Amino acid sequence: MKIHYFNPGHETAVHNGSPYYTAPANIAAMQQELAFLPAWYGDKDDLVLVEKSNGYFSLLNRNIGNLPQAITQDELTKYKDSEVSLWGISPQAVHYFDMLNKEYEVNLNIPKWHSEYKILNSRPNAKDCLAEIVRQISQIQDSITPQFYIELKEIDNAVRLSPVQLLAKAPYSSSGRGLLWLPTSGLTRTENQILHGILKKQGSVSIERVLNKKTDFAMEFLSDGEGNIQFAGYSLFETNSKGAYESNYLSSQQNIERELTQNIPLELLGKVKQVLTSILKEKYAGLYKGCIGVDMMIYTDEKKNYRLHPCVEINMRFNMGYLALKLFENFIIPTSHGKFYIDFNSTEGNLYKQHIIMQQQYPVQYHKGKIASGYLSLCPMSESNKYRAYILIS
Repeated sequence: MKIHYFNPGHETAVHNGSPYYTAPANIAAMQQELAFLPAWYGDKDDLVLVEKSNGYFSLLNRNIGNLPQAITQDELTKYKDSEVSLWGISPQAVHYFDMLNKEYEVNLNIPKWHSEYKILNSRPNAKDCLAEIVRQISQIQDSITPQFYIELKEIDNAVRLSPVQLLAKAPYSSSGRGLLWLPTSGLTRTENQILHGILKKQGSVSIERVLNKKTDFAMEFLSDGEGNIQFAGYSLFETNSKGAYESNYLSSQQNIERELTQNIPLELLGKVKQVLTSILKEKYAGLYKGCIGVDMMIYTDEKKNYRLHPCVEINMRFNMGYLALKLFENFIIPTSHGKFYIDFNSTEGNLYKQHIIMQQQYPVQYHKGKIASGYLSLCPMSESNKYRAYILIS
């Protein structure tokens, strides 16, 4: 039995490095409102730590078999010596559970923070992994490899000399945050300010070519911390025009693989999976226990040929793709399909109104303890919600 804990904005906490790190207000809101999300990838006997109890949890448990239970801090004393599973391991999350151990005298088994985790969570590490894949697999273009710059002047020069548009990324960012599309004509005052801020905070900036993206997907892996890496499955997802995460497809692995292999040979995906498994085994498997999501992309080159980008970023944490994969596997009937969405709206009341409308428009249908069709919010909703995680199944 594990106690799961949702701590989004993980990469920023890792870069900050302080046990006393405080997340920005929007991330804190997401953490509180979507705290129950790990239930959808946990095992049936697991628990999920939430801030306060809500009747919605028991309603979900009545309708769906094998769903982990929500607990609050005050209930921790019933579960002494349990293992803690964090969405992402950071000094701040480890410190939080150290404090709970002291306060409630519960002796929870908390993941350890290792200094090596900092580089393993970064884009420079993803670049090294990509370079190794390029070295081993000739079908992958080496022009997709990012370059890192430490001076604004160098970036401006790279932009002016580049025949294609470039994209800047902060070394510690993920899920489409920390991205900046650079104008082909040269940096304006706005880009200069943003890049200066990234350089000041994080020391370098990743610069890569903008690709003609067709499909976003990921390979999800599990590391046991004892030297073994296991492939968990594919995740097929969508991002908005700014590259921020929007939704995941909910379908069988066979359907997702069929979708991917319309444009990319199955043999190439198999090679990438094999090479990545050995890279992750060497870098992560002996040191880290948890999920590793490797974001990938199908794009077209100058000659309109379909190509594979096998390592856009590496997420050393649980992620929405893995959640979607397990959610479909455990809680949705195999013949159904649909989407998993994360919504944000800064105006209180707007998401709650949409939630009520969708409950009426698409009433959820169950079959033998699994979801067959309809709309379902995966976490409790209230008038004050700024975030919503939900599924729409047909």
